Amino acid sequence: MDSAPPNPLVRLKKLLGRVRRRFTLDTFDVFVRPVPADATFAPPPGYAFRWGTPADVERCDPHHTELDARERREGAWRLGLGHRVVLGLAGETVVFSMWVNPRNLNVPGLMKRALGPGQWFIYKAFTSPEHRGRKLYESGMRFVLAEMRAGGLTGLVGYAHVKKAVSRKGLAALEFTSAGRVTQLAWPLVRHTFLSKELRTSFPRALSASGATPPAS
Repeated sequence: MDSAPPNPLVRLKKLLGRVRRRFTLDTFDVFVRPVPADATFAPPPGYAFRWGTPADVERCDPHHTELDARERREGAWRLGLGHRVVLGLAGETVVFSMWVNPRNLNVPGLMKRALGPGQWFIYKAFTSPEHRGRKLYESGMRFVLAEMRAGGLTGLVGYAHVKKAVSRKGLAALEFTSAGRVTQLAWPLVRHTFLSKELRTSFPRALSASGATPPAS
């Protein structure tokens, strides 16, 4: 005996379930922090912080830095474009890394805006699992602020996903304040990004992707 055809309501629920699973909503806040006139830096006990070189990036351990072979090549390539990387070391081992873009607030696939005069943008920070809970992220930002003060720069820019509690806690600890929000809706082959009025005001000049690509393996 033939079974009854699927109930239209059941079919609709299944279709909506598939749509929900393929739909993503991501929201990020952009934060800013003026460089303090008295910004100084002292590393936490047992650690040293400095700017990294391409050779440093190439020797990074994936476990401690989350940089695999492809990402290490891309990192060395970004340094050649003028980006910088802050390294936190325990002995000779890199256990913290944070990247600095001195020109743009650039999150590929999300947004690219010109920074204001005297601003730097920090991104892609990672702390080794064995060294978490020791405020290396905060230390990295303090290192950057002290370097910016020495260079006469004025403002540090960061960002964090609304669910990234560790990053948001670190930014709050250094008294970063919100400069606006960006929200992205995505389905397969379709993506829409919305910038808040505050963010467009804080960073009024939108930039197109450069088209430059890192070297292939």
